[in-house]
Amino acid sequence: MNAKHKRDALLRLKTVRGHLDGVIRMVEAEAYCPELMKQVAAVQASLERVNRILLQNHLETCVTEAIRSGGGSAKIAELIDALRFNGSLTDFRERAEPLADPPLDAAESVHNSDTPPTSPGEGRRMP
Repeated sequence: MNAKHKRDALLRLKTVRGHLDGVIRMVEAEAYCPELMKQVAAVQASLERVNRILLQNHLETCVTEAIRSGGGSAKIAELIDALRFNGSLTDFRERAEPLADPPLDAAESVHNSDTPPTSPGEGRRMP
């Protein structure tokens, strides 16, 4: 393991351990649920960062060496299998830029321009 990646992973894991101990104390003290949920999410985010460090290390060491020596296919298959358990490493939907609204087609825009806008309660009678 790369020394820098090892140091970074261990430091983050030790921080997570301390944070998790704090969350356990919060549960024991019956802290407010939304506050607990925020703290659990923070622990999860830290663990996801550890996973990214480990992935980077694996790519820079084991996978790179396997490719150089002709065994890259097996290492890549092994990595793909491991990634099935790490959705945070492969799911970027929450970080993706939203797509622009598609343009209206010609028929729809003509129809919409002929119809005056209505208010939400228009056309309803009050009892």
